[in-house]
Amino acid sequence: MVMTFGVLTANAVTNTPRGSFDELSSVTKFNVEVDWSQLSINGLTPEEWVRFRNAEQPQYDAEEELERELKMRWVEMITEANDKLNKKHYYLFADDEYIYDYTLVVQPIHIDKKGNQLVLCIIKHEADDREVVRFSVNGRGGVFGTMSNLWGDGFRSSGKAMAKMLIKYLPKKK
Repeated sequence: MVMTFGVLTANAVTNTPRGSFDELSSVTKFNVEVDWSQLSINGLTPEEWVRFRNAEQPQYDAEEELERELKMRWVEMITEANDKLNKKHYYLFADDEYIYDYTLVVQPIHIDKKGNQLVLCIIKHEADDREVVRFSVNGRGGVFGTMSNLWGDGFRSSGKAMAKMLIKYLPKKK
């Protein structure tokens, strides 16, 4: 039992930031981009999940579902985060043509069928692509509804957690 706890603890993801928010003392606006390169869905790569989903439900186009429905729900994470961050005078801009000095990279790592998820968040300096700080957030998916709805629940939950983390560590604005 002690050995099992040790293994679980060693593999646990911490929400404690790595790096320093000090450099961000005058920053209020961040670009946001999503990076799907590390995603696993129910422990499968996206390609494996598409093959499994097509075999499981051949009446649907799983690749279309993943690209046009499920992945598009990540925007809800930013909307939810902005709802909290704007009150503290911080702003996240997704798909904006203007490039700010810092970018928040949102990297979904794992999403399960209920939308529960682990998302890595990396703030990088645009000029030299240097990582300033990284942290992870966990989102709780839903219980009822379509898979798209459950992913949306998870991303909204992740957005709240991300905003809470940023508010806690970013310098206070008046």
